[in-house]
Amino acid sequence: MEISVEQQIFDQFKRAAKIAVVLPEHLTADSVATGLALKLFLQKLQKEVVICSSGEMPLNLRFLPQANSFQKQVSQGSSFVISVDTAVKKLDEVSYQKREDKVQIYLKSLAQEFDQNDLNFSLEKSPLDLIVAVGGKSLEDFGRIYEQSADRFFETPKINIDHKPGNEYFGTINLVDITATSTAEILTELFQKYEEQLVDEDIATCLLAGIIEKTASFQHVQTTPKAFIKASELISFGGRQQEIIKNIFKTKSLPLLKLWGRALARMKVDEGAGLVHSVLALSDFEKSESNESEILPVLREFVDNISGYKIIAVIAEAQKNQPHLVVAVHEQVPAAAIMERLGASAKLMNFQLGNYKIIEQSYDNATLENIESRFLGIVKS
Repeated sequence: MEISVEQQIFDQFKRAAKIAVVLPEHLTADSVATGLALKLFLQKLQKEVVICSSGEMPLNLRFLPQANSFQKQVSQGSSFVISVDTAVKKLDEVSYQKREDKVQIYLKSLAQEFDQNDLNFSLEKSPLDLIVAVGGKSLEDFGRIYEQSADRFFETPKINIDHKPGNEYFGTINLVDITATSTAEILTELFQKYEEQLVDEDIATCLLAGIIEKTASFQHVQTTPKAFIKASELISFGGRQQEIIKNIFKTKSLPLLKLWGRALARMKVDEGAGLVHSVLALSDFEKSESNESEILPVLREFVDNISGYKIIAVIAEAQKNQPHLVVAVHEQVPAAAIMERLGASAKLMNFQLGNYKIIEQSYDNATLENIESRFLGIVKS
C-alpha cells in the first residue's frame, strides 16, 4: 500500500531527534511565519530544532513568537574528538584544567600508563537527522546557508515544503501544492492531519500571519475559499489576528517612512510605457538613517499604493559603489525577457508582491545614472 506524502513526513518527524528548519535568503512573511510555526510544533514533539536563514529578519515580523531564535548556519560546526584505546590499558579517570591560553586534559589509567600511541584525534560534525526546507523553489534559494553546508544538504534527508510553480522538487520528500495561496496554508493542513491538538495560540498566530500577508489581508485576486477557511480555523485556535494586522500592515519603522518619502519625491512616471521608477542616492539612505534592508519595503510601498502600472522599479545605492536594482514586473509582462536583457547577474526572487514578480540585480562600480539609462532603454524597447 502506497504511503501518502503527509504520512512520510510524519514518520520522518517521529524518527528525527535533531531537525533544522531552513528558510530562503530573501525572507518573506510567509516563509518566516511558516518556519517559526514548524519550529514551535516540532518542539512540542520534544525535538531539538534550529531555524536558519542567511537573510535579515524584517522589522515588522519581529513580533512573531521566537523570531529572535534564527541562526546563520545549519550547524554550530564540528567537535574535536580525542579517542583513547582502552582495550588493554583501562581508563580510571578523566579530568581537565583550563588555563588562560590552553586546556589540559588528564587521562589516568588503572595500571599501565597511556602514551601517544593509545590516542586518536578526529573531527565529528554536530548530529543532524532531518532538514525541512520551507518556501524555496531550489536549493540555491537558500543562499549562504546552502553554500556553506552543501555537504549537509546532500547527506541529510530533506523535506521540501512550498507552494510556488517551478519548484525543483529537490527534497527526499516533496510537499508542493501550487494551488495553495501560501506555504502557511499547506502547513496548516499538514498539522491538522497530524496532531491538531498541538496547534496552540502561538503556532496559530504564525500560520495566520503567513496567510494574511500572502493574501494582502484577503484582498489579493488569487485568494481562494480554502485560504479563508484555513484562516478562520486558525483564529478559532487562538490566532491573534489584530496583532498581525497591526504589526505587518500598520507598523512601519521611521527610517522606512523617511526613505519612502524620498522615493516618492523622486518618483518618475511614464504613462506610455506603464512604468514607475525612483532613484535613491547614498545621501538618501544617510539622511533617512536607513540601509539596504529597506529597499524591498520601499518597492512594496509603491506596489501597494499605486495601480495600473506594469513595471515598478527602485534603483538605489545604499552602500558606496554598490548600486542595486529591484523591479516589480506585472504577471502580464514577460519577466524572463527583461531578465535576459539585464544580463546574467539579474535574478528572479522567490516571492511575489501581489500580481508582481520581483527581479533584482546588484552592480559594482556603476553609477546610478548609467543604470537608470540602461534600464529605461530595456523596458521601453
